[in-house]
Amino acid sequence: MADYVISYPHYLVLENGHIKDACFNELISYKDQTLTIKHQEPVQLHVVILVDDAEFSLNYNIEALAQVDVIETRILGGKAILKRHMTIGDGAIVNIFHENLSVSKETLVFDDQGTIARDAQVQFGYAELSDHSEEANFHYDLIGENADVRLRMAALAKESEKKNYTIEIKHLAPNTTGIMDNYGVVKNRGSMTIDGIGTITKGQHGSASHQTNKIIIFDPECYASANPYLFIDDFDVKASHAAGVGKMDEEHLYYLESRGLSKTQSMQLITYGYLKPVVEVVENKMLRERFETILAKVGGTNV
Repeated sequence: MADYVISYPHYLVLENGHIKDACFNELISYKDQTLTIKHQEPVQLHVVILVDDAEFSLNYNIEALAQVDVIETRILGGKAILKRHMTIGDGAIVNIFHENLSVSKETLVFDDQGTIARDAQVQFGYAELSDHSEEANFHYDLIGENADVRLRMAALAKESEKKNYTIEIKHLAPNTTGIMDNYGVVKNRGSMTIDGIGTITKGQHGSASHQTNKIIIFDPECYASANPYLFIDDFDVKASHAAGVGKMDEEHLYYLESRGLSKTQSMQLITYGYLKPVVEVVENKMLRERFETILAKVGGTNV
């Protein structure tokens, strides 16, 4: 399995559901596959999930008014399946960055679910740049008035990897906000599908659902599909979507090569530049810095 580096003094390392290593205070507890974070003072926590050819379910219980920054490192192997559910209480402020470091010859499955209560503010960052094929479903329900969710994803498919993402934010209370920005790059013979779904159910007046889904392809044998869906069942709402699939600009590649970069280096920088807008729309400092670090590796800008 891939190596990982612990980023916070408080951390929890889980291997196939069991605690491998941990260091946290009385505000954090883990029992029966449930991680509970209480409200007293702001918490920073790094969670490492190691799953080897198995299925594992993890529940987060983030209590009302908690303030939490979480880095979640996912390292799966074999035909592993990770199911994760988050319950976020009233008025909680949560920022969670998911870095997927998995390496597998098989197709991995990720199923993220969550409920966000009244006045909670949540930002999700997903760095899906790992070496494997995957089927991923990220679904979050806004169940309390004024709940606010902002989800950003940067994804890369290369070689013969097949990566399919279904991302849904569902409004089940009035005056809720759901925003997603998903950017993907496909190279070699890879394929990627992004289905972005914004659903506002009847009676959820004053809600807003906005999404952007964009993918760039580098090679003729790539496949990419970016599909926005809006299901709106109320009139007093705001909703918008943008989606696009485009080819790499050959003139950009030529320009970079003419400045002395190799083709590989040039393509790395173009990849970085295309995924960079994910960082630009992230408000939280921790998420922004983690995205920058991950994208710098993909773009070769740390060399």
